[in-house]
Amino acid sequence: MRAGLATLQKIERVGAFETLEKRTAQFCDRLNASFNERNLPVQITRTASLFWLHAKTDKVIRRLEDIPAHHAENFARIFHGALRRGVYFAPSGYEVSFMSLAHTDELLERAAGAILEAVEEAFPSPKARA
Repeated sequence: MRAGLATLQKIERVGAFETLEKRTAQFCDRLNASFNERNLPVQITRTASLFWLHAKTDKVIRRLEDIPAHHAENFARIFHGALRRGVYFAPSGYEVSFMSLAHTDELLERAAGAILEAVEEAFPSPKARA
């Protein structure tokens, strides 16, 4: 019990939750901006240090039926493309990802590049996206 309390006290002392939320926001906002600039049909939704890559929508996804059609097959293409580039997402497109304090700026820079490349590979034709 002492170890748990010491861990919680350190988390509070170093501002771990604030750091994670800021890092997640920067990572997701950067990727969303890149997706938008390239007219890619995906987006990342985030809350705190959790994030989820999914098909672009005009409304917040709250229920299973709100998830765009073909999400699973599109995510599978992105998953495999990212994996080939050294980035591992949970294998199901219905699972969220999370940031950790182990994710350095350098790792996140590499991951963002790999994810963007994987999405561009999954959706190669700008005409097909328009």
